[in-house]
Amino acid sequence: MPMPTQARGISAATLTLLLTACGSGSDPAAEVVHNTDEPLWAPEEAWQVVEDLRIGRALSEGPDLFGAIYSFDVDAWGRIFVLDDQAQEVRIFDSGGEFVRTVGSRGEGPGEFTGAVSVDLSRSGEIWVMDMIGGRLSIFDTTGTYLRQERTNTGGWMVKPYPGGFDAMGRYNILIRSEGNRVLARFDQSYNAIDTIPIPENPVERDFFETPRSSVSVPFQGSMHWRVSPTGTVWTLLTARYELTEMTTGGDVLRTVTKDHEPIPVTDEDRKEAVRDLEWFTSQGGQIDMSKFPETKPATTSFFVDDEGNLWVEQRVAAAAQQDEGRLFDVFEVEGRYLGTLRLPFELVSSIREPIVRDGVLYGGTSDELGVVYLVRARIVKPGNSSANNGPGP
Repeated sequence: MPMPTQARGISAATLTLLLTACGSGSDPAAEVVHNTDEPLWAPEEAWQVVEDLRIGRALSEGPDLFGAIYSFDVDAWGRIFVLDDQAQEVRIFDSGGEFVRTVGSRGEGPGEFTGAVSVDLSRSGEIWVMDMIGGRLSIFDTTGTYLRQERTNTGGWMVKPYPGGFDAMGRYNILIRSEGNRVLARFDQSYNAIDTIPIPENPVERDFFETPRSSVSVPFQGSMHWRVSPTGTVWTLLTARYELTEMTTGGDVLRTVTKDHEPIPVTDEDRKEAVRDLEWFTSQGGQIDMSKFPETKPATTSFFVDDEGNLWVEQRVAAAAQQDEGRLFDVFEVEGRYLGTLRLPFELVSSIREPIVRDGVLYGGTSDELGVVYLVRARIVKPGNSSANNGPGP
């Protein structure tokens, strides 16, 4: 890979390569897939997730004590690269969970970070660390030796978890602002500009409680989440409607997927707890109009797409089933048909980047009842598919 003599930022010319608006209207040619709550899986066909590695420790002063994790990646040998937000450093662990080395550190010099939000591995094994606050991308070789930096023109703001990084096509995505909108600027493995694509427009009109000096979103409203699929299309999820939509990066809708579900009512205790959580707002003179609270909660929380294109949609659970929070996922195959629901043996924490699924192995972030953060690895056991049960390589 060439090593330029000077850093290259995102130029105005780059931004004009491709900048289209994602349409929110329905395409009459788009496929509509409506699922009942009856799974396609027979009981003996249902997948299982079996944890086989956990990195992290509550009582430790070593590298396996994480302050906060917002990003991680995994290489072809199963090594896990964890970006610790509090320490502002990348820690590498081998496939057995043993600490290998630290890459980078907090600071403003070469190979240092002030607001790193993402660690990603190029196809050649280089370690790319996005520092949004510093407005730069730091690149290290496979051993962690600092190579160079690239300017990104993103300084002064931050998004966690970060939606950029390498996609399945090997393009590096950087979240930037352009004419008041957030877009993804895409680069090749040598950091040459390719194009820009828009982030899907959010059709959800949120309601707020407001004062002259501050505002806060009304609790229990729905939201929109988006993910890029392995084939380069974009999936969105409207959590309140339980509606998934697949579209091109230009906004052309390919299919819409829905699923029957049982609404979860907002209880009186839910309302009281929400009001208690907003005491910081009322202490500043804010007024809570409980008539604005929705009658039901969003059916879903978030979702991710695995390496085969299957969709994993996290169910929102009722207050009486808090032990299942972050554990229940409805799984849909590539074309949107509902396969069934599986329960993870651990909670996936939504504040950590979306899980990584590769070759039948899931990597994700979790925490315990004390708030201690861990990285977990688990095998996805698919009955009748022995290749999915082998676990990660050495």
